Amino acid sequence: MQYVPLRAHSWKRLNTQVQSAAGAVAYLAGLIWTHARLPGCVLCVQSIVSGLATPLAVWAMTGLVDALAGGGGASDFWPVAIPWLALLLAVFFARSAQFALAAYIAVFIHERLQAVLQRQVFEQAVALPLASFERPDYYQKLENGRRALGRPPGGVVTALTGQISMIIGLAGLLLLFAQAHWLLAVVLVATTALRAGVGAWQSRRWIEVNYRTSPERREMGYWAAQLSSREAAPELRLFGVAPVLLARWRRAFERFLSAATAARRRVGRANLATSALQEAVGWVVILALLLFALQGTVSIGSLVALLYGLSRFRSLTDSLSWGTYGLVEQVSRLAHLREFLALEPEPRLRHARVNGVPSLREGVRFHNVSFTYPGADRLALANVTLTLRPQERVALVGENGAGKTTLVRLLLGLYRPDAGRITVDGTDLTDLDPVQWRRRATAIFQDFMRYPTSVAENIGYADVALLGDDAVPSTAVHPRIVAAAEQSGAATFVADLPAGYVTPLGKEFEAGVELSAGQWQRLAIARAYLRDAQIVVLDEPTAALDPRAEVAVYRRFREAAAGRCAVFISHRLGSARLADRIIVLREGRIVEEGNHEALLARGGEYARMYRLQASWYGDGAAGEAQAW
Repeated sequence: MQYVPLRAHSWKRLNTQVQSAAGAVAYLAGLIWTHARLPGCVLCVQSIVSGLATPLAVWAMTGLVDALAGGGGASDFWPVAIPWLALLLAVFFARSAQFALAAYIAVFIHERLQAVLQRQVFEQAVALPLASFERPDYYQKLENGRRALGRPPGGVVTALTGQISMIIGLAGLLLLFAQAHWLLAVVLVATTALRAGVGAWQSRRWIEVNYRTSPERREMGYWAAQLSSREAAPELRLFGVAPVLLARWRRAFERFLSAATAARRRVGRANLATSALQEAVGWVVILALLLFALQGTVSIGSLVALLYGLSRFRSLTDSLSWGTYGLVEQVSRLAHLREFLALEPEPRLRHARVNGVPSLREGVRFHNVSFTYPGADRLALANVTLTLRPQERVALVGENGAGKTTLVRLLLGLYRPDAGRITVDGTDLTDLDPVQWRRRATAIFQDFMRYPTSVAENIGYADVALLGDDAVPSTAVHPRIVAAAEQSGAATFVADLPAGYVTPLGKEFEAGVELSAGQWQRLAIARAYLRDAQIVVLDEPTAALDPRAEVAVYRRFREAAAGRCAVFISHRLGSARLADRIIVLREGRIVEEGNHEALLARGGEYARMYRLQASWYGDGAAGEAQAW
C-alpha cells in the first residue's frame, strides 16, 4: 500500500532535481552568453573537434593497417596510406591545440564569471531583509552559495564541454563497433549508460551528505576561528579553555566524518560493482572481435583498430563516469547558489510617497506593534503604542531583553512588525521606500563596525558621497567629516595619529594603527553625527567609556540632535535625565512613560532601577568597598 506513494515521491523528487539542474545550466549559459560569449563558443567548438578526434584516429588506423595488409609494394601502399596519414596528423594537431587552449580558455571564463557571481552574492546579501539573518536556513543557503563560489564557475563549462566531447567520441567509436556487429554497440552503450548513471548517483549521494552536514561544517568553522582568532586568544590562554573548544571542534568533525564515511562506503561498493562489470564486458567484446576476425567478417585492420578503440572506449567511459560525477556536483552547487540568489529581497517601491528627505511634521507613531524574531518562542515587542515627536529627545530604558533595540530597529525599518503598524506623518512605513526612509535617519549601534580603513573613511561611510571616488584614495578630508569628529570628541586623539585623518586603522592590513575601544566608539559616534538626518538613534554606544566620558558623549549628542527627533538607549540611567521623555520597557511592553522627575515621584520600575544605580555610585558603593 505504501509502494505507490513512495514511487510517486521518488519520481517527483527526481523531476525536481532535473528541473533544478536544467535551470542551473540555463542560468550559467546565460552568464556565459552575456559575459564570455566568444571564449564560450570557442570552447564548445573545441569540445566537438576533440570528440571527433578519437573515432577519426581509429578510422585512420583501420585504413592504414588494411592498406599494409593488402600486400603489394611501396608504389601501391603510399598512394592509399597518405590520406590516412594526413588525417592522423590533423587529429594529432587538433588534440594538441585542444590541450593547449582549453585550460587557458577555462581560466578566462572563470575570471569573468567569478567576479559576476561574487557581485551577485554580495548584492543579494545586502538586499535581503534583516530578518533573514535570524534564520538558520539563511546561513545554510549562504554557506552553500559561498562553497559554490569556491569552485571555479568556468569548471562547470569545462566539465560540460568535456562531457560533450566524450559523448561525441563514444558515439563515433560505437558506430565503428556497430559495423563489426550491432550487438557490440548495444552492449557497450548499456555499459556506458550504467557507468554514467552510477557516477551521477555517486555525486548526488555525496552532495546530499554535504548538504545535511552543513551545520556541522559551520560549527567546525566557528570553533576553528575561535581557536585561531586574535580576539579570543587572551581568554583561551588565561582560562585554559582551548582544550574545551578543541573538543567541541573534534565532536563536530566526527559527526561530519561519520556521515561522510558511510556515504563513501556505499559509493565505493557501487563503483566496484560497475568497474567489475565493465571489465567483464570488455573481455567479452575482445572475444567477439577475435571470433569475427576468424570468420572473416572483420578485417585485420578493423580488428587492430577496434582493439585499440576498445581501450580508448574504456578510457572515455571512465572519464564520462567521473566527469558526470563532477558535473552533477558542480551543477548542484550552482543550483544551491541560485537558491540563495532567489531569496526574496527587501521590497522596494518604485514610486515612494516620500520624495527626498523632508522634515517630520507629526512624528512617528507605533500602533499596537508586536514583533517576534524568527525562530524565537516569545515576543520581543508586544502591543507597543508610542509616538515619537519631531525635535523630541526620548530615552529607552529597561533591563536586557526588554525590547529597546528591537524598537529602534523597527523604527529604522530594518525589521517589519508582525502585528500592528508604524506610521510616519500618517503614512504607513511599509508604503515608504526603505532606502529613502533610512536616509532620513542616522544611528550608532552597540555592535558598531570597525573598518580597517582610514580615520576619514571610518567616519565618512555614513555619507559616502563625501569620500569621492573610492578607486582613487584621497588625502583631502571633507570639512563635514572633521566637524563630526569634533562633535564626537574623536578629534582630540586623531590629532595625535601619525597621519591624522588619513591614518589607516586596524591590524588586518599593513601599517594599520589599533585604537582603544573608547576611541573606536567615538569614531562610530562621529558617523552618527555626520549624516544630516531627521531621526537620530544611539543604541548604547558608550559601553566602553567611563561614566564621565559617557556623560560628555550624551551632552554632545543632545547638542548635535537639536531640532531632530533623538532616541537613545543606555543602561546608565543618569544619562536618561538629558531626555525630554523616558520610556521604560519590560518584557517587550511599555510599563512607564514620563520625564525623570515624574518617574522618580511615581516610585515604579524606573525609580527602582535609578535608585539601585545611584546607591552603587553613592553610599552603597562606599559600603561595598569597605566590605571588600
